[in-house]
Amino acid sequence: MKRILYALCIAAGLALSLSNGIATAQSGNTWNVFYYNNPNWAGNPVFTNTAPTLNFNWNGASPAPNVPGTNWALTANTSAYFNGGQYQFDALADDEVLLTVDNAIVIDTRGQNQVGKRQLRQYGLSAGVHNLQVYYRQFGGTSYLYLNWSYLKPGPNPPAPPNLQHPLPPSSASTVTTPFGDYTPCIQKNIHQSNCFVQNGAWNSPNLGSIQMEPQITIWGNCSPADKDVIWTVDPNTRPPRTQTFRCSKTLAGWFPS
Repeated sequence: MKRILYALCIAAGLALSLSNGIATAQSGNTWNVFYYNNPNWAGNPVFTNTAPTLNFNWNGASPAPNVPGTNWALTANTSAYFNGGQYQFDALADDEVLLTVDNAIVIDTRGQNQVGKRQLRQYGLSAGVHNLQVYYRQFGGTSYLYLNWSYLKPGPNPPAPPNLQHPLPPSSASTVTTPFGDYTPCIQKNIHQSNCFVQNGAWNSPNLGSIQMEPQITIWGNCSPADKDVIWTVDPNTRPPRTQTFRCSKTLAGWFPS
């Protein structure tokens, strides 16, 4: 109850700042909102609409037709004009939210245990139109999403975001099943994949010992082939962008840093 009241207070503050003209960059925007009936943004959206702001409190209920009240997700995008300078982005979400500006990550609470905690990030923008993308997902319980931004001060034009040589990593899945078992319990309990491994008897099936020697999976999702390495950009805001190599687990249930 305290967390819900806190969220409502923060939401009221965000709305007040908008009415006072502080976040003028948000005035007149239209967000395109796409709803998914799973928490991994998988497949095609089952419902779409538009919204002038991202200011939602679903309170655990279904957010749209054909979307359940739990284990669902949305994406939202808009293009907005910004004066050149420093901005503060302000987000509050239950459960998780990711905000990118021109494909650069500004706020990311995925897997960070930041449910219901206000996120404030300062970010420099050049004068002109910028593309904003929001990814939100709800697993269970209370559900809300608020996003705002305010202009702090003018400043020199920041360097253009780099063209990423390697893509961003995928979002970690909340449920994974492979020929070697159901790994959903391991995801939910945040435990090593060997605890969910089931040997299927095939001649090329991995053995439990080889699974136990692997590092714990950090990005869950079906992958193939086993032991294949992939390079992803883990921090696009550094110069140059920081990358990391991940390896597909022998369980085919996700990737771990290699």
